Amino acid sequence: MPKRSLRTVKKARPSAPRGESGAPRPGRPRGTHLRVAVTKDAAVFRSFLAKDTAAAKKIAAIRGGVRARVVDDMVQYLGVPKHLIFGILHMPESTAHKLIRDDRTLDTAASERVVRVADITRTAEEVFGGREPAAQWLTRANAALGGATPLSMLDTEPGAAAVRRVLSSINYGGAF
Repeated sequence: MPKRSLRTVKKARPSAPRGESGAPRPGRPRGTHLRVAVTKDAAVFRSFLAKDTAAAKKIAAIRGGVRARVVDDMVQYLGVPKHLIFGILHMPESTAHKLIRDDRTLDTAASERVVRVADITRTAEEVFGGREPAAQWLTRANAALGGATPLSMLDTEPGAAAVRRVLSSINYGGAF
């Protein structure tokens, strides 16, 4: 189980929340603090990298929505800038930042992309023997993929299939 620490986060609120009638809604008073759990490592993304994760569990996670904080975990784990992950998930930065800030879940399409990236990352780790070489391979241009980086191809299933074929070819020593 990953170590967790608590961090106090001040929620910024420009004005009191309003209901449909325009009257202020009851809520947390201005200037109060919210305590949130902060993981020491990329625990959420790592949970999808687990070899023994059953398909039913993945499907349930996709349908229920993966927490948006997984973006931070992916950035940390893969060592890439956030904008790259936002592009893979097909999310505008402003939307993603709001979902992360509000600790909400991603929609099913973005959740499926997270699981897809995790599956390909796990396969790359098996082929290349570890996290570092796998992350390097995923983020470098690849001639077999028409000069695109494998990571950039993972926003679609056909792109992921092409990356899987290249990884399989590398793993079994075949020519591509």
